[in-house]
Amino acid sequence: MNKEDYVINGVSLENIRNRFEVIVIRLMKQFIPEFPDFDKCEVCIEDVYALSLSRIPSVYMKDSTMVFEDDEMINENIEEIVKYALFQVSSNPKHK
Repeated sequence: MNKEDYVINGVSLENIRNRFEVIVIRLMKQFIPEFPDFDKCEVCIEDVYALSLSRIPSVYMKDSTMVFEDDEMINENIEEIVKYALFQVSSNPKHK
């Protein structure tokens, strides 16, 4: 998709993101070293990211208004989801 695909009546929607995207990325960076069988290729990284986000309820916000509360229960749940995704992809990689 290009930038024009996100424009409606002159309003760009490309900066609206799931608030958990950045948290998942941060946790992936943190936990990847704990999974020595994870090969770190592009496909596997994308699969872990997609699998993690698909298991978390989406909360979309504008970039300029994103506030990341440090809710310990939410973070613990997301940590478990990311670890699960890393395990699943490590165990069953779907390389091209």
